Amino acid sequence: MFFSRSSSPKRSKEVIKNLYYFAENQMLDCNIYLISDENSGDIAIFDTGNGLSLKDLFEGMEKVNLDYVNIKKVFITHEHVDHVLGLYPLMKIMEKTPPEIFAYGKTAKILKEGDEAQIFPGNLGISPSMFEVDIIPLKVTDLKEGKEIEVFSGFNFQIHYTPGHSLGSISFYEPSKKVLIPGDLVFSGGSFGRYDFPGGSLKILQNSIKYVSDLDVKYLLPGHMGISDDGNRQIEYSYRMANSIGNYF
Repeated sequence: MFFSRSSSPKRSKEVIKNLYYFAENQMLDCNIYLISDENSGDIAIFDTGNGLSLKDLFEGMEKVNLDYVNIKKVFITHEHVDHVLGLYPLMKIMEKTPPEIFAYGKTAKILKEGDEAQIFPGNLGISPSMFEVDIIPLKVTDLKEGKEIEVFSGFNFQIHYTPGHSLGSISFYEPSKKVLIPGDLVFSGGSFGRYDFPGGSLKILQNSIKYVSDLDVKYLLPGHMGISDDGNRQIEYSYRMANSIGNYF
């Protein structure tokens, strides 16, 4: 099998109190972020990885005294394989007490319909069987652009539609804590999301990066690579790099 199960707990860090970062594994995985409610111990998770890494996530959570059985909410940044496949084994494992899934627009529609072709963008030559999952329709709560959602007490995220990488891409922004979870829109070190998948657009990606650059961001928590506590500077660097591409095309 081209993809195989890894065998070590995901590396983690508490970014701010009750907000945790779990680093991506190799082979089409993503960073995952967890918020633990200080009062109830309930957990919200942002993106779910590729499914194969779910066991490593659970083991990483255990090392910081978080129990996956307390996952109550799942928030998805966009519809791609490396961000949503973990939903399917998670919902099987938690079938008696399933968490509520939240997604926006196109992503919500894809997950509701179990649209495999949209989850695996382009001609990547991969399939759900490589990740040991079956794509099935899921129950999803639709998020609304411009609305604020209370994840847990003290964590109120705004929903910002930020396409360019995909048609369903959103960013979660917590203004009081200056936290941005942008999925694959923008990364640290001048990097930014691919725009060559179906529904992608360099111009729209540039516009979306510019849009989030106007937010007050200290903690940039992207879908891949490392996190940053110098968010606005990193976003501005990525915006310059993305615009430099436009000078050649």
